[in-house]
This record gives sequence, structure tokens and C-alpha cells, in this order.
Amino acid sequence: MPPPILTLILGVHRSGTSLLSHGLAAMGASLGAFDDTRDPDNPDGYAEHPLIRGFNDRLLGYLGASWDNWGFRASSVDFDTPELGPWKDEAVQMLRDTFAGPGPFVLKDPRLTTLAPFWERVVPAAGFYLRRIVILRDPAEVAESQVQRVARRPQEFPVIAAAEPMAALWVVSMHEVLSALGDDNTMVVSHADLLRNPAQVLAAIAPFAGLSPSVETVAAFALDGVKPSLYRAHVSEVSKGPWMAAAQAFVADFGPACGPRSLTRSEARAIIDKQTGLVPLMSGLSAARDSIFRMRESQALHQQTVTDITHYVWILAPLIAHAPSAQLSSAIKKARELAEETPLERSSFAFGHSLTRLYISAGLLDEAANWLDRLRPHFGHVPAYSALEHTLAEARKAQDTPFSAS
Repeated sequence: MPPPILTLILGVHRSGTSLLSHGLAAMGASLGAFDDTRDPDNPDGYAEHPLIRGFNDRLLGYLGASWDNWGFRASSVDFDTPELGPWKDEAVQMLRDTFAGPGPFVLKDPRLTTLAPFWERVVPAAGFYLRRIVILRDPAEVAESQVQRVARRPQEFPVIAAAEPMAALWVVSMHEVLSALGDDNTMVVSHADLLRNPAQVLAAIAPFAGLSPSVETVAAFALDGVKPSLYRAHVSEVSKGPWMAAAQAFVADFGPACGPRSLTRSEARAIIDKQTGLVPLMSGLSAARDSIFRMRESQALHQQTVTDITHYVWILAPLIAHAPSAQLSSAIKKARELAEETPLERSSFAFGHSLTRLYISAGLLDEAANWLDRLRPHFGHVPAYSALEHTLAEARKAQDTPFSAS
């Protein structure tokens, strides 16, 4: 019996990898069993297996990088060293456990793109027939999509909050993918073409991924699964920075964005060799990687501090009613100092929520109202915010109601 097909979906974040993966799943490919995550950015889900995504994050951290670290080049790592042997063994077993049966299977996580040389080794070692689909989206649209994402979630993307670093992530990732190709079993899909002609694109790539869907199945996904309204990154003006220029030149060298087509190793090498403008930019990537890694470490330490403080306040709040006034004043003073010394009211709704409960429990309703006003610009959309307002209103009502003895 031939080995089962495992197709890697390769593309940078915000490139349409989720849409492509859902299309392949609708045609009969297995993504593995997991509870998908959904949010306003990807209301249909991310199609990322959490175990594999978590593994990739751990490996990137071990290598001094992260998924958004555009300074990291996987080609600078020798993945065949004994030191990385346990990582390879874990990944092999994880694939075997996740994708059991005849397949065909599809694996999607943009971190696969960042770690392409590693997974080129792991997939065949796990007993699968490796195929790849590279999805290309205009880097200017990718950057704009990320900028819009940052506007919705400003605290989560400090490294790639603007067009230039996102363009850097795009072009470095694509360079690493093409450099890592181990054979000719690669297909290129245009994101724009997938949106314009979903039925034709999916029908063309199905046999490559080992799928034989009915015409009706493909048509149904093209009708219901592709939602042009979700693609809001319409670019009117392209960034003029050097990284965006390099990314635009790179994607142009793939040729016209027409229907899906195969990509051989020799063609990939030819594209890489044309990127003369990219060479001087990439010479400084190691310094960028180290700086971004230190930033991420500092951010992680800060987040742990936020978590610890939040737990402290959550534990303290229910006990306030029974605390002596001196201890209560001391606790309130300490919580206020912590809030003033760190940007907790902007980065942690849990802390803001806890401190508001602390004020309300202590009967400091004006302070609670003032704190809620500080939270509103950052977290007014959170449903729990409305619950806090209701709790405060009820506390004011109780405070204003005179006590009457029977």
C-alpha cells in the first residue's frame, strides 16, 4: 500500500491559508480531529491543529525565535544535529498520532512556512508522501490585512504592527520555503484566483492532494465557503519601504497570477537567484532576530506579572467585606500603585475587572466608576464590561436606599 498523502499548506499569516485548508477539507481531506478556534479575524476557524501549532511555538522558542520574528531564518539551523533529534522524534510521533488512516491529509499552520526545512525532514520520516501547496497573496494586501488586525487587537502584535515588518516576514518566509523544497511535488495557488474562481481552483488542486470530490461538492464550497466580504484588505497605496519593494519583486518573479500550477525545485531556485535586492537586506537579519527575541522575552515576563497580579486581586476581592479598614486601605493603595506603575488597564481586562470589583466591594463607588471610564476605550466591547456596569449600578442603588427597620 502506498504511503498516505500529507499536503502542507504553506503561506504567511493573512495569506488565505485557512480558506484554502477549509476548501480541501470540504473536498474530503482530513485535518485531524480538534476543536477549531474562531474569532472575528477568522469566523470560520483557523484550521490549525493545536498540538502541532503549540509544538511549532515551542520549537521556535527553543531556536530563539517566534512565529512573528521576521529576522529568523530556518536555513541557518542545522536540523540534522543530535541536539534537535528529540524534537524530530516528537514531531514524527505527533504526525503519526494525528493523521492515522489512509488519508489524504492536510496540515495547515503558517509556522510550517517559517520552519519549512524542519518539516521537510519530518513528514517523510513519519511515513507520509509529502506534497505542498504554496498560496501567494499580494504582500501589500497581506500587510494591510495585518494592519487591520492590529487595529482590532492592538496589544497582540508588537513586532508586526506595520507594513514594513509584515513585508519582511512575507519575503523572508517565502525565501525560506523555496530554499527548502526537497523535490518537485509543489503547487502554487494565487489567493486572488482562489477568490475569483474558487470552483476552478479547488477542482484543479484536488487531484494533486489525492482528492476526488464531486462537482457538486466543489460547487457547494465555492458558493458557501468563500466569503468575499471577509477580505477587507483593499490596498490603494503600497508602502515604499525596502522590504515591501523586495516582497513585491519576489512575488512578481513567480509569474502571472493565473490558475494553479506546479513549481519544480529548479524553478524555485531560479526565483531565489533573481532576488539580488534582497541580499543586502537579509545580511542584517540575525541582529533583528535577536532584538525581536529579547522583546518577546520581555513581553512574556510582563504578561506573567500581569497574570500573577490578577490572581492576587481576584483572590483578595471576595474577602474585602471582612477586612479591617487598615488592611483594606493598604490593599487598595497597593492595587492602585500597581495599576499606575504598569499599563495593566490597557493590556489586561482581567486586572481591570478585578480592581473594579475591589473598589465596589470596598464601597468606593466613585473610584470604581472612574476606573470603568479608564477601561472603556480599551475594552468597551467586552461583554463582561456591561456586567461590571450593572454591578456598579446595583451597588449605587443599594447605597442610596435608606435602611428601614421593621
